[in-house]
Amino acid sequence: MSGKHVEVLILGAGAAGIAAAERLHRLGVPFTVLEARDRLGGRALTDYALAPDLPLELGAQMVHGRRVVTHRWAHEVGLTTRSWPVSQRALFSMNRRLCRFPWLAIPGYPGFGFRAFYEGIHTLPRQLRAAAPPDRSLAEFLQERAPTLGGRRFVELLHAHVYAADPEEIGVRGPAEEERRAGEEFGYRNYRLNEGYSELFRRRAAPFLDRIKTGVRITSIRQSSQGVRVEAGTGAGNAATAFNARAAIVTLPLGVLKEGSVVFDPALPPAKQTAIHRIASGMGYALQFRLSGGDLKERFGDFSLVWGGGSTTFHRPAVRQHAPPEVMTAFTVGREAKRRATLSREDRLEATLAELSEVLPSNARIGTVVRHSVHLWPEDPFARGAYSFLPTGVDPIERETLAQPVDGVLFFAGEATHWSGESATVHGAIATGYRAAEEVWGSLAAGRRTAPAG
Repeated sequence: MSGKHVEVLILGAGAAGIAAAERLHRLGVPFTVLEARDRLGGRALTDYALAPDLPLELGAQMVHGRRVVTHRWAHEVGLTTRSWPVSQRALFSMNRRLCRFPWLAIPGYPGFGFRAFYEGIHTLPRQLRAAAPPDRSLAEFLQERAPTLGGRRFVELLHAHVYAADPEEIGVRGPAEEERRAGEEFGYRNYRLNEGYSELFRRRAAPFLDRIKTGVRITSIRQSSQGVRVEAGTGAGNAATAFNARAAIVTLPLGVLKEGSVVFDPALPPAKQTAIHRIASGMGYALQFRLSGGDLKERFGDFSLVWGGGSTTFHRPAVRQHAPPEVMTAFTVGREAKRRATLSREDRLEATLAELSEVLPSNARIGTVVRHSVHLWPEDPFARGAYSFLPTGVDPIERETLAQPVDGVLFFAGEATHWSGESATVHGAIATGYRAAEEVWGSLAAGRRTAPAG
């Protein structure tokens, strides 16, 4: 085969791709990483300009969990994390009245009394995990149970919104099975990287940065008896080039696989194509905006989140910080995120501020937006969405199918291929990168053992 040759190609320099590269680097396997963007990190991207003393995430927002590998990744390269009490300091809006989390257990409190609190953290999650067939959407499940509005809101937040999905889209049984498989409870222990995700990936990739080629837009992945050939366009003129290898690790996001902009020749096995079709790609983006002249913190304290049950949760990334900048994160998901991604910059900001105004008391002062920043993942040709979730009728076995190697040549990684309860997370993507690298190592070693001497 003509073209550049290497032992292994890694397609994508997000969390899974960097993890796979790191593992192969330690194993001494020659590899090259091909990345379409001009940066590392995939669907993680940090803005360092909007608030210079506070890195702001435009993609992956948090580190989910106390024991996940992301903490080790950060510690080993000299970065730090801090606890971010999202649920514990949340404000839930009921007819423009903000209910604080510490009041949830007070009997008779409007909207979020003891019953709502108990339903949201205990009764409904337990019923979700035990739901019998047939499967239905989370919205249908909640309608059947007729919980308090407070209980419904809490469940919608932790079981739909966090997946960048609408309650009408996400299923009950598939996500419940994933939560049973998870290493630790999801949604209650969250952290922020003080230096930002972009810095984390930059430092982790530093030992093999010379093996990463950016600006390489893959157009086709072709198998042959000699291995795999990846054809791509490079440079400003998108000049065609090719890379050959014995094997390739595909970490392309699910949204890109769904779109079909990368051609597989021969076509992927039918079962894998079905898995790509059935697993859903959530739509979401984080709009960061800096304010001046508002009174939200002064009036409502050091809150972490405001939500009124709509398409957007409004976060304060500077919780527990001394003299923090006045910054808010609007995390918009689902159908509305896809719609707003097509709006003009001005109209998108206006729609976001209007939604925030509707959930706050009428006399609250949001202030003036000085600057704002956003990366529209639904419109990004190298993402085509946020992260994956299981819609109604889809089981985690589809993730296992998506993760299966093809002919000992193509190996698959990325958060959508994590079948043990950690999909839609950075640490889940890291785990799949390690897994795919080990699969490649085993395949190459088996090939060496069976090759004829000579």
